[in-house]
Amino acid sequence: MKNYINKKIFSISILMIILVITINCKYYTYEQNYSDIPLKCEYLNAIKFFSEKKYNQALLKFNNLYINYPHNIYTEKILVFLIYLNYLEHNFLIVLELIDEFIKLYDHSAFMSYIFYIKIITEISLDTNNLVQNLFKINRNDCNPFYTQLAINDTKIFFKKYPNSIYIHLLKKKLVYMMKRVKNFDLNIIKFLYRKKKYISTINRCLIFLKNNPDNNFDTDLIKKILNNSLNKLKINNF
Repeated sequence: MKNYINKKIFSISILMIILVITINCKYYTYEQNYSDIPLKCEYLNAIKFFSEKKYNQALLKFNNLYINYPHNIYTEKILVFLIYLNYLEHNFLIVLELIDEFIKLYDHSAFMSYIFYIKIITEISLDTNNLVQNLFKINRNDCNPFYTQLAINDTKIFFKKYPNSIYIHLLKKKLVYMMKRVKNFDLNIIKFLYRKKKYISTINRCLIFLKNNPDNNFDTDLIKKILNNSLNKLKINNF
């Protein structure tokens, strides 16, 4: 797991280095005449903080740029930096908001696969225990995997849109974990409903589970047993 996290951080860092290297590229817009010089100074100052790993100062500078110079020649890259820096700060909901904004403005951006990747790992992070939850030893298998399901859906879209992406290998590994996360939650829900003698709900959940998990294994055998027991309780023919 540690190696995976290191690879993830390394991959993200490479993209950010590429962004830093490309800051001297020239852009031409009609608005440049009156705003280019102070804007460029502010942008380079933000880049300086970032390159020095002064991420809090960099985040503040990029936020100011985004607010004070809307839709400027650097907005695309400013958004990318803001997404990355907010991810580092664990501001995950802000990250998703910024990503939505980025996709609306730059749906054909060269950074789109990177942004989509950040979206997925942010959704995964939102389904991870925080410090307080860890303190009380909250079991994630008992929590609704809403964000993990979003991440699964986005991962499948990612595979179709970016089959040659450098992130494919990492996401395939993550997908296995995510599918297991959803599966464990479904198992716990079925067990809970069965214990509460909610047999109709149990049957419906069992049928959905077996449809989504057609392979024969310990879990499916257990669900079939619960399903048949529930059917017997309702005096319905066995599955």
